Amino acid sequence: MGPVVAIIGRPNVGKSSLFNKIIGEDKAIIADFSGLTRDRLYGNFSLESQNFSIIDTGGVSDEKEEINLLILQEITKAIEEADGFIFLVDAEYGLSQDDYKIHEILRKSGKKYILALNKSELKSSDKNINDFYQLGVKNFIKVSAKNGLGIKNLKKEIFNQFQTETNFDLEKENDEQNIKVSILGKPNAGKSTFFNSIIKENRSIVSTKAGTTRDAISKSIIFKNDYIEIFDTAGLRKKSKVDQTIEIFSVSKAISSMRSSSGVLYLVDGKENITDQDLHLISLIISTGKPLILGINKSDKLSQYDKSNLTRSINKKLAFISGMAIHYISAKQNKGTSKIFKELIKLIKKSIKKIDTSDLNNFIEEATKLNPPQMSGRFRPKIKYANLLSSQPTIIRVQGNNLDKLTKQYQKYLENYLRKKMNFEGIPIKLVFKNNTNPFGDKKNKLTKKQLAKRKRIVRR
Repeated sequence: MGPVVAIIGRPNVGKSSLFNKIIGEDKAIIADFSGLTRDRLYGNFSLESQNFSIIDTGGVSDEKEEINLLILQEITKAIEEADGFIFLVDAEYGLSQDDYKIHEILRKSGKKYILALNKSELKSSDKNINDFYQLGVKNFIKVSAKNGLGIKNLKKEIFNQFQTETNFDLEKENDEQNIKVSILGKPNAGKSTFFNSIIKENRSIVSTKAGTTRDAISKSIIFKNDYIEIFDTAGLRKKSKVDQTIEIFSVSKAISSMRSSSGVLYLVDGKENITDQDLHLISLIISTGKPLILGINKSDKLSQYDKSNLTRSINKKLAFISGMAIHYISAKQNKGTSKIFKELIKLIKKSIKKIDTSDLNNFIEEATKLNPPQMSGRFRPKIKYANLLSSQPTIIRVQGNNLDKLTKQYQKYLENYLRKKMNFEGIPIKLVFKNNTNPFGDKKNKLTKKQLAKRKRIVRR
């Protein structure tokens, strides 16, 4: 996991835009008004083989609305959790009273922070730059979260400031003591009943009314000698049906819980067929690279014929996913709950385990011998080397010549072959293809004096 760095600042200074630029993807929603980000959002990036976790937080504000108080609680948690901070300010607006208050909070935390001046590409920001020295900092970094100015320098500064904070035993600790499991699904799929059956107490309120769970409730338990933190989340449904107050916050929290978890159990109401909303949510889970198991709840009300039909329907709709396990359970009667939970823990442990590079290259070689890639013009794409870039998500880099000519079908074939060989059913795998480049490709061959003289003689003829 590596050091945790939180982005802290006033509302609408560009925290979510900066978060997206640092991690290299649009994970946080951004807009031109304040207060959009409410929950903590987690992302990752690597620099010089060092992994960093970045937290996007809501804006620190003095307004006393209930939602702002909840956001402040989230920011406080982020400050406690983080190893250090990026204190983001608006260079165009200049130094404000809120900036002074945030600086005081960060100073009292006793942790390191980097002062980053956003919107510094604008000419109107030049007159405000020197004001930020009033915060008592010696250095700051000018950035533009909108167009990427200074992001590379900011990443280098994060590496220099926080890389010594790395706890190299953290991965081992995560394996043995800190496995996080999120239970997701649509409202009334039986998530709270399952949660209560696993922790052996009525921690979550259970009701036939959909949407009873508002917050992501967690409980630490020991399951088969493993330390597990299990999260019961709010039901996720279509945006058009989401109430614009508390439920928005609950849904955001559920998605955040999923992104910070080690694995996901997705529950479907067995009385209903799998819907487009379920498919959308399952795709979202897979995109994060989390191990996933599908549980069909309330199966005590289904006949064997119903189960067969439902399995066929699910496999047809989930044809784009390879090797995801489907389990029929009854959370209310506590049937199959321990088994499915045990299977998910096995998947999580497997996904964290390092893959031996020599084994990986042997699997790739076997796959290409059994089914070589198609010719592209006069050349055939040639894979030379593969290595594991990261676990959770499992990202494998494949290097070689003309790999940009590999078809989508062949890339999928390689992914499925590796999944089968590594026994990674239920664990998303992402292959990143990189072409080897000739270091002398852009250099012109300089002719010697003899060669130039010979060329002149040939031209004269």
